[in-house]
Amino acid sequence: MSIPARPNSSPSSELPFGSSPKKSRIDPKRFYTAFAVIPVLYAGIAYSPPWLFSVFVGMTVWLALGEFLHLYFGIRQIGVVHLLCVLGAGGLLLLLHQNVSPIVQGIGLAVTLSILTGFFLNPHSMRKFLPPWVGYAFGILYVALLFGHFILIRQLPEGIAMIFFVLIVTWLSDTGGFVCGLAFGRHPLAPVLSPKKTIEGFLGGILFSVIGAMIGQLWFASFLSLSQSAILGLLLAVCGTLGDLTESAIKRSVQVKDSGTLIPGHGGVLDRIDSLLLSAPAFYYYARFIGFGS
Repeated sequence: MSIPARPNSSPSSELPFGSSPKKSRIDPKRFYTAFAVIPVLYAGIAYSPPWLFSVFVGMTVWLALGEFLHLYFGIRQIGVVHLLCVLGAGGLLLLLHQNVSPIVQGIGLAVTLSILTGFFLNPHSMRKFLPPWVGYAFGILYVALLFGHFILIRQLPEGIAMIFFVLIVTWLSDTGGFVCGLAFGRHPLAPVLSPKKTIEGFLGGILFSVIGAMIGQLWFASFLSLSQSAILGLLLAVCGTLGDLTESAIKRSVQVKDSGTLIPGHGGVLDRIDSLLLSAPAFYYYARFIGFGS
């Protein structure tokens, strides 16, 4: 049984295939939104006890999962399927909050990354191949399991500083990719999935990320060595770009440009956190590898 056909999107949301890289204009609403959101985000991370931070993560997952269901299945209204998916995501986050077994984490990650790889390689065939129930389960794992790794990071020693490190370095990679792509972009990185991404932008994102990570180590992340911070800068830049591209692959499978319009100038919540969906797990397991939380 294949995924049901998604209702047609509005013409404004269609994204042409095979487009060449184009120069992007900076939407001033991006800055207005950032100025409004950043203080709230800082307070929510820095001053929330672990349980409240988990609730904050849960609210983000709830919004992003709703966008995924609308994006992938055309589900607009809250119904039985939507509620079941939200309950499944909430249960998964609760397990992460209770520090679920690494074996369970590993199985969930393996399934999620396998399906993401399929979307990355062939988005259209992958969507037709997946039965509906697998699509729903994938949405829960894709959004809740991956983003839920912030709950696991919060539980590590220096967890609050680590969360800021992941956010800042990943978003520096996004910023560097945008700025360098705008200024120097000539060669497309993944023209089928994301026509505007360029190799020059990708390399610029890595440069911004590595430099930012090393400055962060000197500023507030002294629990890392300089070499560890540089490695994390590279790792988060690569994983952040892959996270962005895999969401683009999912959107390509349904020919939609943005996951939503909730955040002015930024699209939807899923568009805003896509690069974090892979960078957060990457940071967590690297931190465990070098001895944190062991």
